[in-house]
Amino acid sequence: MVLLAAGLASMTVLLSPTDTWAAGATKAAVVFTPQKQLSDPPPGQGLSAAVAAVPANSAGLDAARAEQKNLKQEQDQMQQDLESTDAEIQRVSHERESTTQLLARREQQVTKATASLDQQHAALRVIGVEWFITGFGRLSALNPTLNSADRDRLDRARVLSESAASSTMKKERFARQQLNQLQQDRSFLQEQLSGQNSVLTELGLKSQSLNASLTDLADQLVRSEERVAEERMSASIDGTDLSTGALDAYWRAASTLRLTNPSCAIAWWAIAGIGSTESKHGTYRGAKLGRDGQVSPPIYGPDLNGSNSFAIVADSDGGNLDGTATTDRAVGPMQFLPSSWNAVARDATGDGVADPQNLYDAALTAGAYLCRKGPGLDQESTLRAAYLSYNRSQKYVDIVMSHALEYQRLVPLS
Repeated sequence: MVLLAAGLASMTVLLSPTDTWAAGATKAAVVFTPQKQLSDPPPGQGLSAAVAAVPANSAGLDAARAEQKNLKQEQDQMQQDLESTDAEIQRVSHERESTTQLLARREQQVTKATASLDQQHAALRVIGVEWFITGFGRLSALNPTLNSADRDRLDRARVLSESAASSTMKKERFARQQLNQLQQDRSFLQEQLSGQNSVLTELGLKSQSLNASLTDLADQLVRSEERVAEERMSASIDGTDLSTGALDAYWRAASTLRLTNPSCAIAWWAIAGIGSTESKHGTYRGAKLGRDGQVSPPIYGPDLNGSNSFAIVADSDGGNLDGTATTDRAVGPMQFLPSSWNAVARDATGDGVADPQNLYDAALTAGAYLCRKGPGLDQESTLRAAYLSYNRSQKYVDIVMSHALEYQRLVPLS
């Protein structure tokens, strides 16, 4: 028996009594991992390569990509600045090392020059004392006690002393000039070293700031990549109402079934026809399809309590799936009743739970349900019969078939 879910303009799956062999199950017994998809990220963790190649667009995706491009450009520029700054740090560090070594040599030279000057000062003091004691001077020649030989000896001693004094004074002047020059060089090198230290401090702070900014940019890029991935999932396939995420769920479901039930031969667009009719691919009443395939907020049909011309469907799951323990209602983007879901539920994401509010799980489960009416669902007559088992309404079959064939025609994916 099949019921029309009011307000959804869609149909709800009910199983016949003979189809309740797995009733009550909420965990998936089998997790399918098609070999063809081993190179793709797991369902719910990224798009399959085939779907990612299908053109899709949205304002949100354009904005996310533009933001990502700007962040990458900023990162590239900042990385260049950091490399330039680090190179400048290395250059100035080498200069500082050379300046430090040269300053150390100047310190040694200043010490030696100071000692040399002190030595010359000492020599001058000795000469001065000697002159004072010996009385070297022109008036000594007038001393009446001195004979001619004494006066000649004093004159020779005075000449030698004056010559020594003159030589010592020249050496003192040279030592003093050399010390002054070395002290000036030392002061210049000290100022140069101080400037180099200041430059290195500034460059070090700049490098730290750039590294911190690059770390922050890396975090922003991670978030930006996640945003691009999220927006890519919700972007519209060109010319259709299909989101990329929904297409990925249908494509993966059909790919899995081709491996696990090849005689079924169901195509992705055949499952997409049901998704469009039942919940607009998980977007009914403003719901959104997450990157993991989860529909938020959850999609529920009306309570099947006999109102609005609907039959009464007694509760079958204690409200576990549909949130109500009085009667049943359809759940998820493919609109399964709890009893139907529990009979054929599949876990496509591999998290150990078959969740009717996850489009990956729901699409695989819907495909598996249709395949029960196979084989040969690649033929329109057989597919129509399978749709009729999903909802016993010829009008429903016509609507779903129309959507399915439109997707087959518009989307370059086979």
